[in-house]
Amino acid sequence: MIIGRPEILRKDGEAECRAAVEWSKGAGVLWYRVPAEHGDWLSELSDAALVALLIPAMDAGEDIRLDGAVSARLLYALNGCYQAVLRGLMPFLRPVAIRAEATHSDSPRAPGVATAFSGGIDSFCVLADHHYARPPEGFRITHLLFSRTGAFGEAGDRVMWERCERLRGHAERMGLPLVRVNSNVAEFYRPGLGNLLTHTQRNVSVGHALQGGIGRFLYAAGFSYADLRLDPTYTMAHADAVTLPLLSTDRLDTISAGGEYTRVEKTLKVAGIPDTWTSLNVCAGLASAGNCSTCWKCLRTLLTLDIGGVLDRYAAVFDLAAYRRRRNSFIGKVWSSRESLHREIVGLARQRNWRRPLSSRFYRWLWLPLNRLNELALRRGPDLPAWLKAARRLDKALSRPSS
Repeated sequence: MIIGRPEILRKDGEAECRAAVEWSKGAGVLWYRVPAEHGDWLSELSDAALVALLIPAMDAGEDIRLDGAVSARLLYALNGCYQAVLRGLMPFLRPVAIRAEATHSDSPRAPGVATAFSGGIDSFCVLADHHYARPPEGFRITHLLFSRTGAFGEAGDRVMWERCERLRGHAERMGLPLVRVNSNVAEFYRPGLGNLLTHTQRNVSVGHALQGGIGRFLYAAGFSYADLRLDPTYTMAHADAVTLPLLSTDRLDTISAGGEYTRVEKTLKVAGIPDTWTSLNVCAGLASAGNCSTCWKCLRTLLTLDIGGVLDRYAAVFDLAAYRRRRNSFIGKVWSSRESLHREIVGLARQRNWRRPLSSRFYRWLWLPLNRLNELALRRGPDLPAWLKAARRLDKALSRPSS
């Protein structure tokens, strides 16, 4: 894989950082676009391209040649121990050699402190500690990022940008600018390397692309430190506490924020912030920009709020009647699951002496075999036998948001 020297272009009110890419799958261009007022943030270093394309290169088994300059610290980490971590998470990846035309170090760090903002539990928890609270100097959020890196897929672009505009109003009320970032990074990842498996790498590349204005990137932890793992998994978020320091440079400090909390603790912490009662958006559905209230992410959040006794605070952003129609079936799914985030909910229920409905016990036995097959499929990675693919399809069909 040959990655060309990045160049900065300005056109039609936008600024773009782009680098030509040549590899076994053809020639292409990797690009990042921001509004023109943030054009000075874009970096001409090859750091963003290297971070974005390392996994696709390892998946293809292709060495990387960078025609531009790259951070010496990043080159050192990604040529060595970082690849070992990635191969622990995704054993099908192959080691590759990385060569750069030049290295760069000892640059001053920009003053901006940014975090990705989706309006969900993880991102609001980062704000709870780094905006609503009083963090140490240099750790208070100055900017929010909303980036297109593949979380919604091409079919979800309309909904994604609608959510971005909704969040802009909430950001303004918090007194924080929301920077919209568009990128085609997802085009370089094959279907088996989906966003859930690789999102940390994709999103951190955005931070590197903007290192002219951002010196510290607080990346919301998806799991607590207790769930840290470096073996095969369905999402590299399990390893953020290890991978993010390795993705840091002298110019950009990438930090996993919020790993000291469980998801249940985060949810109840966020529920104490009145701003979230009219702005929380956790939905995994693509039908609309709001919360569908019946997808797996909505149901997981709502059940936690329900057990925590604060469900009614969110009547303005969720359809509580739709949740209650799916509630007992979802409780059965959670109580039959060994997934860590589900076990946290069960633990909260036991701590609060919360009694689940009798009918949910029936659903538990229906979900039990399907949950086990789904867990096996997630551990096996992207290349599954037909019978496990069928189990995954059935699980998704049963978990699909109701219309």
